[in-house]
Amino acid sequence: AGAERLTGHLAGAAGPDPTVAYLSARSVSAAAFTMAVALTWLAGRRAYGAAAGLAAATALALAPLAVRQAHFATTDMVQTAFVAAALAAAATAAGRGRGLAGAGALCGLAAAAKYTGGLALVFVVVVALQTQGRRAAAMAVGAAAAAFALPSAVFLLHPSEYLAGLLFLGGNAYAKHRDLPLGIVFHTTVSLPFGLGLGTCAVAAGGALLAAVRRSPVDLGLLAFTAAYLALTGLGHEDFFRYMLPLLPALCLLAGGLVGLAPRPALGPALAAFGLLLLPAASVSLGTDRLLGREDTRAQAARWLDAHAAPGSALASPYYGGPFYDAAEVAANRRYVDDPLAAGFLQGRFTTRFRINGPGPGFRLLASGPPAQAPVPSAGEAPAASFSAGRPGGVYDPLDSFYLPIWNLDRVSRPGPSITIVREP
Repeated sequence: AGAERLTGHLAGAAGPDPTVAYLSARSVSAAAFTMAVALTWLAGRRAYGAAAGLAAATALALAPLAVRQAHFATTDMVQTAFVAAALAAAATAAGRGRGLAGAGALCGLAAAAKYTGGLALVFVVVVALQTQGRRAAAMAVGAAAAAFALPSAVFLLHPSEYLAGLLFLGGNAYAKHRDLPLGIVFHTTVSLPFGLGLGTCAVAAGGALLAAVRRSPVDLGLLAFTAAYLALTGLGHEDFFRYMLPLLPALCLLAGGLVGLAPRPALGPALAAFGLLLLPAASVSLGTDRLLGREDTRAQAARWLDAHAAPGSALASPYYGGPFYDAAEVAANRRYVDDPLAAGFLQGRFTTRFRINGPGPGFRLLASGPPAQAPVPSAGEAPAASFSAGRPGGVYDPLDSFYLPIWNLDRVSRPGPSITIVREP
């Protein structure tokens, strides 16, 4: 909201063309990702040396999940940047014998961005107990609570609504059954290997074994944070890939710690070997950038309808595959949230030209997914227009319907669902 206010686009996301409003918010995610990479470099350098910092930062910069999410206007990358900042601050403070209150405060801000980021406090507390004792750990916890409370104090004004929101989130995460494996299974076998990159994930596993043997304060902190985070997010079936983002800096640090173990004469070859392991992730991340720069199929469908459909035409359109929404849909959404701006955040663009999902002659849209691009099932009618996005077979995020594989991008030609438009009499 701050970025959109600065650029004058605060209400634009619910207008006819939301592009500038989305771009303002997406710029925050991109900036946060850049900061997270720099802070991971600093944390690795302080904890394990310059080579480890370089390896950790490069691994994060090329992680397919982080690169994908840096394109999108969500809170996850801001949360991840605060987590990386807390790791860097704690590693720096521990090495210099200073207090860890600042690192604790950053954990509180991570939780304020998104609750699970607060688990970085486990890392800070373990490092504090190992290096400076209980008093330093208690000060870090107090600083985290204060930093969380300041931007989140609105819950003091609405305690019942806040509690209801927490219960809703907890129910979604742990009580709602989904046709997905338990989170701890899915994330360790799918989200992290493909989201972090197969090479980085393998080296991080080796780094975790090294940390369990070496047991430095940072080693123990990283292992404790990783275990606590997987325990919290892994007990339900709400398997969003992006829930693993706050773990990526920690896992990249563990990978960097293994690379940094090489003796000085062998550091160059060790970094080169690690770089080779990063090539598949680099290829996927570059492919993500390339695909997201292409026009979405929903934008293609919108242009075709603007050119070929008469004003006032009815468009029967699925939610995820539709390029437009209208005043009737916003009004219907206000049954769930009584605010016109919030009710206007739909998948397509607002239109006064067409009637969406209303009676009358016009067009019917069929779309693939979510989450995957795939051929549209035949409607048994000659299509007026078709827009193909690709074929199935990639590794997709099962819950975030971005129509973009996290791996095997060679099967996709552009973002968006495959769409077929059929003329309705």
